[in-house]
Amino acid sequence: MVTLAQLRTFATVARLNNFSRAAEVLHLTQPAVSAQVQALEEALKVQLFDRNGKKVSLSGSGRIVLDAAEELAARLAKMDHDLAQLRQAVADHLVVGASHVIGSYLLPGLLGAFKKECPGIEVGVRIESTRRIIEMLAAGETDCALIAEGVATTDKHIAVKPIIEDELVLIVPRGHVFTQLAHVQLAHLVKTPLLIPQRGSASSEYVLHLLALEGIEPELVLELGNISAVKRAVEAGLGISIVSRLAVSNELESGRLKTVPIGEHKLVRQLSLCWHHDRPISRPAEAFIRFLNLRAASIAQAVASAH
Repeated sequence: MVTLAQLRTFATVARLNNFSRAAEVLHLTQPAVSAQVQALEEALKVQLFDRNGKKVSLSGSGRIVLDAAEELAARLAKMDHDLAQLRQAVADHLVVGASHVIGSYLLPGLLGAFKKECPGIEVGVRIESTRRIIEMLAAGETDCALIAEGVATTDKHIAVKPIIEDELVLIVPRGHVFTQLAHVQLAHLVKTPLLIPQRGSASSEYVLHLLALEGIEPELVLELGNISAVKRAVEAGLGISIVSRLAVSNELESGRLKTVPIGEHKLVRQLSLCWHHDRPISRPAEAFIRFLNLRAASIAQAVASAH
């Protein structure tokens, strides 16, 4: 079995071309150094050095092993650096912006997991419309942000990286005529009151744009301020809505609301991570971005489980 200690000892001997000097640098006895190099040779079944009396030089096999040992050492050094960055970040402050649905239904769980990994980072949250969150990010009022597709990001200084998909669903009250159908077409929504949180929000803009692409203009669109008001209004039979499944998972599970498939395919949009790529990223923001990137698959699975 090859060990890190053997590789480190071998690399030191190779750099110094001398077992005795390597022993001094490593604070080991010369027999201990020789034993580790011999054990490495036996494990790899190669001769690492050409020996000529007291002089040693790398063999052809030794040069291959040295390259691999140095690459491994560099990767371990980078790991130590990254971990040190995380440890240094614990006393810093992070401000995360989020659009309404993400901030209310996805971000709390993400921040809970992040705080367990970096418990010393103080986290502030700003929940606004997607357009306002982008403005805050551009102005330096937030370190990074999570937004939903629906409002175009035109600021060339804002980096946008999709991380997961979010399913949109048609919600109706219990007993609605649509619940008798296997699925509905977007054209069916023309004469039914459509309830939206507020114009300008990512959810509303995405839905209205989707309908416009199909040449559909609902006869009545009611703005209700926020997603909670929309859900209560749908429950009361005032209309229907198309919302993120994240926002209605509890209502669907309890049966207070029903969902009906639209067409034969799911409606999905991207949820994206944003940051200002021309501004230095703080250590806490770097830690949070790394956290999201490393856990994108598990986040997607958590979102899917809500479906």
